[in-house]
Amino acid sequence: MGTRKRTELIIDIVLLVTGIGLFISSRTIDPGSAIGLGGDFMPKVIAVLWILISIGLLVNEMSTPDDHNKELTASVKGFVATFVLLFAYIMLLDVLGFVISSALYMFIQMCIFLPKELKSKRNYILFLVLAVVSPVLINILFVEVFSLILPTGIL
Repeated sequence: MGTRKRTELIIDIVLLVTGIGLFISSRTIDPGSAIGLGGDFMPKVIAVLWILISIGLLVNEMSTPDDHNKELTASVKGFVATFVLLFAYIMLLDVLGFVISSALYMFIQMCIFLPKELKSKRNYILFLVLAVVSPVLINILFVEVFSLILPTGIL
């Protein structure tokens, strides 16, 4: 088995185990509401989606023929930057709130993985629009449809 295929399989298994752990953890969340959906609903939905996507990735990787010559193209620098960024996001979530911290996280994360040949003003503007619009729409969805409150922070 080649390095790339072995690494992909390990990553897919770790994602699946993480998804199962998330689902088990989501079962400990107190619903907190007798009317409508409780606070445990979305974490359970996300955990199930995570598990399904992980299974799909695992099945896809197992059915893909092995290319012994193909090496990993992942950047260790990008991997470490992602974990540092996630840590910062979690720390800033209560301070800045969901919308602002998510917009910052998304924009910086997209910039980290943008290939050098695609760095242009147009792409940065697109990333900025996506990074602002997505958290705003998600916040509206959670607050207005699911009646769940996300961290508001300084807003």
